[in-house]
Amino acid sequence: LPVLLAGTVSVWLFFVVLDRTVGHRAAIAGALLLATDASFIIATTYDFGPVALLHFFLLAGVLLLLNFERSGAIKHLALAFFIFGLALWHKALFIWMLDGLAVAAVCVFPRRVAALLTPRRVLVAMVSLCAGALPLIYFNTVTGGATLRTGEVMSGNAPMSQKLLMLKKTMSGNVLFAWLTEETQPATAAPPRKLREMASVKLSRLAGGVRSNWMFYAFVVSCCLVPWLWFTQSRRAALFVLIYLVVTWAQMLILPNTGASIQHVLLLWPFPHFLIAITGVRIGASLGRYGARAAASVLVVVVAGNLLLVNQYYSDLVTNGTTVIWTDAIDPLFNYLDSLTGSRIVTTDWGYATTLCLLSDGEMPLDDISYTLLAPSVADSAWIRSLIEDPQNLFVDHTGPDEQFPAARQRLEWIAARSGRTKAVIAVIRDRNRRPRFEIFQYRASLSASSRR
Repeated sequence: LPVLLAGTVSVWLFFVVLDRTVGHRAAIAGALLLATDASFIIATTYDFGPVALLHFFLLAGVLLLLNFERSGAIKHLALAFFIFGLALWHKALFIWMLDGLAVAAVCVFPRRVAALLTPRRVLVAMVSLCAGALPLIYFNTVTGGATLRTGEVMSGNAPMSQKLLMLKKTMSGNVLFAWLTEETQPATAAPPRKLREMASVKLSRLAGGVRSNWMFYAFVVSCCLVPWLWFTQSRRAALFVLIYLVVTWAQMLILPNTGASIQHVLLLWPFPHFLIAITGVRIGASLGRYGARAAASVLVVVVAGNLLLVNQYYSDLVTNGTTVIWTDAIDPLFNYLDSLTGSRIVTTDWGYATTLCLLSDGEMPLDDISYTLLAPSVADSAWIRSLIEDPQNLFVDHTGPDEQFPAARQRLEWIAARSGRTKAVIAVIRDRNRRPRFEIFQYRASLSASSRR
């Protein structure tokens, strides 16, 4: 609920920013495009990345800076940079968004920026930024700049083609199909039960199973029309948006292991919607009464496509359920483990240990050895062997085809074999579609090991 509220407020903030900078019609168009964007809605709902608060912080800070530019009130400047500091603490990659804002402001409004700069205001902004980011500054002070060691926290290298594809898929809204929604096991699809579920599935079938929206194409057309916008009142707004997008995305492109995931691409939001909105409104205004109607009709078509895509996700979740990464089997898994007494839980694969910790409010006795199993030291292997030999320990793993770290399972089986233990499955946990997702097991002395004793 908190992140949904943050997302809702972000849409309102976006409306206000557009209204103050390019006009009421563009504000309505931009807010509608953002509020119906499938990638934005789903990522905000799950706070995947996390990105929900970053959008809120970005737009709140921009609005405060607009207030400062008009009123000169130092409190708006201080609060804006304090919020930017909080955003950096929340996720250090907010620096990409902050760089984009700074470069765009200096390039598009150099004289206004220079006029507003005074030693006192610069000091207030720096102190406020550091105050908001104080936990991040303290963390890096005591860890020797751990945030800058990106190789320890980011994924592997991604080619340019993958980054381009991720940008297109995120903007088209289809990036989460087969990653959030299960598509590899159609035989396990379940029929809708509730009225809203049946209505969603029916609408999905009538629409022909929508798999993308028109946002990417609308954005490409808007970019192509920027030279035309140069001769309108929106030229500075369009240029600001383009520079922000170029600077922010360029930072993802330069770093070898960023920009190929949805949580990175979404840091560009909501500026693509900004450009689409002002382009559509200006085209409509330039063509007179019929142009305004045509622009409104295009907006309706794009928004309708967004809504149909959101409905498709809901329909797929109702019938096909989720993939193992997002599985609803985590709830019955937690309920089963929570009902046990005297056992310690050992998770051996990636993706569910933190959720179990969250559901138990941190009270479930749990060891996560998934990452340790990937490259265990001699001491790690000895510790894992002690876990295997302790009869109070229950191991939890994904079922065979759903494993995320196959090497971890192989290493665990190797250590168990060397200690003379065999795997004994105690329970299998299924999701709502009756697909086996988790198995709970112990290691027991093998017959050969027992006979030797």
